[in-house]
Amino acid sequence: MSANIRVFILMVVISYFVVSCNEAIKSSQHKVLNYDFDFSYNDVFTTCFSIKFTSSDTVYIRQHFATISSDTPRSNTTYFALLQSGDRFKLDSLITYLNFQGLDSSYFESYQDGIDYQFYFNNHSVDKRIRVHSYNAPSELVALKEWIIKKKANLKLYQLDSTINFVSAKDFLSPVVPSPIIKFKRPKV
Repeated sequence: MSANIRVFILMVVISYFVVSCNEAIKSSQHKVLNYDFDFSYNDVFTTCFSIKFTSSDTVYIRQHFATISSDTPRSNTTYFALLQSGDRFKLDSLITYLNFQGLDSSYFESYQDGIDYQFYFNNHSVDKRIRVHSYNAPSELVALKEWIIKKKANLKLYQLDSTINFVSAKDFLSPVVPSPIIKFKRPKV
């Protein structure tokens, strides 16, 4: 067998090995983690929303409250949006880094107003809500909260006429109080 044929066969084998390794790396990087995750946030004066992340690039958002000057998002409106390339991987890495099992269910300080937020996480071995109304929350929770808020602010929202269940909003939002009924009496003439 000539030297050229040996070199050619060696190059084919090496190329096959390199391509196989690259495909294995790509498939492990894009592995979708199986969990349910949503987040509710209220900063009292400017915004109150819930966001649900799906196993795809779609997210659902319920804007409970927005300032009057806000065109989008509007209060009491549901939206969907698509995550950018790489956002899903970043979210998965932030969530994988958190030890939901080891965290408390509540980080609460008694003060008026302020930021209040709640996470819901379920991966079929952990089913937990974590509420934060404190200046002393674990840094991992604060980092995840900041990433979600920043990401939500940059999403292109599309209105959706559907009801989405946000577990993180349970026991989080103030109950809706109906307006009082005012009876009008005609003045006597």
